[in-house]
Amino acid sequence: MKLLKELPFYAVVKTLVQLVRLPNVLIIILTQFLLRYCILQPYLYSGAPDSISPLPDFLILVFITILIAIGGYVINDYFDIRIDSINRPEKLVINRLISRLTAIKIHMTLNGVAILLGFYLAWRIKAISFGLVFPFISGLLWIYSAKYKRILFWGNFIVAALSAFVILVVWLFEFFWLRLNAEQFIAVLPAIRWVTRVFIAYAAFALLVSMVREIIKDMEDTEGDAIAGCKTFPLVLGIRYTKVIACAIMIITILLLCYVQVILYRLSLHMAFWYLMFTVQSAAVYLLVKLFNAREKQDYHFLSSLCKLIMVAGILSMEVILISN
Repeated sequence: MKLLKELPFYAVVKTLVQLVRLPNVLIIILTQFLLRYCILQPYLYSGAPDSISPLPDFLILVFITILIAIGGYVINDYFDIRIDSINRPEKLVINRLISRLTAIKIHMTLNGVAILLGFYLAWRIKAISFGLVFPFISGLLWIYSAKYKRILFWGNFIVAALSAFVILVVWLFEFFWLRLNAEQFIAVLPAIRWVTRVFIAYAAFALLVSMVREIIKDMEDTEGDAIAGCKTFPLVLGIRYTKVIACAIMIITILLLCYVQVILYRLSLHMAFWYLMFTVQSAAVYLLVKLFNAREKQDYHFLSSLCKLIMVAGILSMEVILISN
C-alpha cells in the first residue's frame, strides 16, 4: 500500500481534496457566511448591525461545522471501502493511500476538537444544550456510516437532514447569543419570526434537494451497494419506482419554490423572483426531464452533480434577495 508520505506533493494534495470533499466544504462555508451577512445582519439587526454575534465566535462555529463534516466523510470512507472499490475505485483513498488506523485517528481528532470547541461556544452563549448538539451530530454520522447508510430511506434522510443542520445551526447559535441581551432581544422581536421562516425555508430546500441527490447517487452505485447488502431504493423497489420517488420529491421542491416566488413578488423582490425562475427552477425542471431518460451510470453521475449546482444556486439567492431589497 502506497501511503501519503511516499507520494509526490501534487498527489498528496489531490488525495486530501478527495478525502475532505473540498467542494462540499466550500459550499458549507459559503452557506453559513451568506446566512450571517445576507439574512441575519441586514434583517434581524437592521437597526443595529453591530449587535450581531462576534465574528470570532461565528468563525469558530463555521470551523466546527467543517471539522464535523470532514470527520463524517472520513468515517464514511472507512466503512465504505468495499463499496467504493467497486463503485468508484479511482477515488478510493483509505486502504490505498491512507491506512484504516490513520483514518480512525483523523476522525477521532477532528470530532474531538469540534466537540471541545462546541462546548466553548456553549459556554460563551450560556447554553450547555447547544454544546450537546455537536457530539450528537458526530455520533449520528458514525451510526449512519456504520449502519443506517445501508437501511432503506434512513440513510438518505440522515444525510439530507444534516444538510439542513448546516443552515439551522447558524440560527440556533445566533438565537442563543441574542437571548443574552434582553433589551436587544425585545428590539428585534418583530423580525425574529420572519428570519425563522427564512431559515426554515432554506433548510427545507437543502433537505429536499439533498434527498433527491442521495437517491440519484444510489441509482449510480447499485453495483457496489448490492454486493455490500445495502437496502437502497433502487435495490428494493427497482430503478423505475426510485425515479418516481426522486421526481416526486423534486416536484414538491419546485412547488414550494413557486410559493416562495409568489411571496418574493408580493414583497417587490422582483430580481430574486426572476433569479429563482431562471436558475433554480429551470435547472430543477431540466433535472426531471433528464432523470426520466437516464440509463447509464454516467447519466446518474451528471444528475448528482446537477443537484449540487441547484443547491449552490439556491444558496446564492440570499445575495440576490439582499441586493433586490
